Amino acid sequence: MATTDPELTKVCGEFPSLICRSTWNWWHNEFVSKLSEWIVAKPLSAAVVVLIAALVNRYVRRVIIATIDRVTTSRELTAIVSAQDARAFPTSDARQKARSRTLAAVASATVSAVIWSMTVLIVLGIFGIKLAPLFAGAGIAAVAVGLGSQSLVKDCIAGFFMLLEDQCGVGDDVNLDFCTGTVEDFTLRMTRVRGFDGTLWSIPNGTIQRVGNLSRSWAQGNIDITVWHAADVDRAIDAITASADETAMLPDIAEQLLQPPNMVGVERVDATGTTIRLVIRTRAGKLWPVLREFRLAAKHHLDEADVALHPPTERR
Repeated sequence: MATTDPELTKVCGEFPSLICRSTWNWWHNEFVSKLSEWIVAKPLSAAVVVLIAALVNRYVRRVIIATIDRVTTSRELTAIVSAQDARAFPTSDARQKARSRTLAAVASATVSAVIWSMTVLIVLGIFGIKLAPLFAGAGIAAVAVGLGSQSLVKDCIAGFFMLLEDQCGVGDDVNLDFCTGTVEDFTLRMTRVRGFDGTLWSIPNGTIQRVGNLSRSWAQGNIDITVWHAADVDRAIDAITASADETAMLPDIAEQLLQPPNMVGVERVDATGTTIRLVIRTRAGKLWPVLREFRLAAKHHLDEADVALHPPTERR
């Protein structure tokens, strides 16, 4: 509350604290009153501000952690799958927790930095330190830093949203337009992908325009087998179907399959022959070795059924 006592205003200011006012009313001594203001009132006010900031920071961090955990764990599947396909979507608690921890740490650190920066400014104001020169210098420094770190900020923001949306994670096989491989490291600023040829690509997150995740939920591949025009197509389809059914019963293969092999039938007829398609759906990351086994079995059965894959060789 503003004071109308000129002497009190001279000693304690226009808005004197309770301690300074009480000391002046008790002692009427300028030195003692100012000493009580600097020794007791201002530090006590600063301590109260710091305590409030600590409580606010703690509460806000808890809210952020709870919100992020709710967001990252409440993602519902948009695809309707059958009872067999439901195995394609196992819960990954370890990955979910790691992602939640990282997001919570980043968001909490940002909020804490804002809260404590404001607290420092308030405390400096309590002790009568003029902030205008500090703001001017900080503004110039902020402009210089901002101009020099635009790409860094862009990379970190992009990395945060990639992590929030769970676009990819360590161990995922991804296609990032300019490279395809396995994610070996993922930070807010950089994604490192080991190409299938062994090259390690270090890609700033801000430059990633799209992410094709080959390891998410389930994988599906087509086996296209082209037989010669003169071959018996029905016999070829029967042979490939028999090989698929036989392969699907193998324990190692059956564990990776999400549904029985689907014989589509004739997919294409052109100058090269008649193409027969078999569709295989597997767990994420297990497609390629499973397809190899199905191709090998199909080749053996086609040979046994005497189905020609190429025109007969002319004898001279």
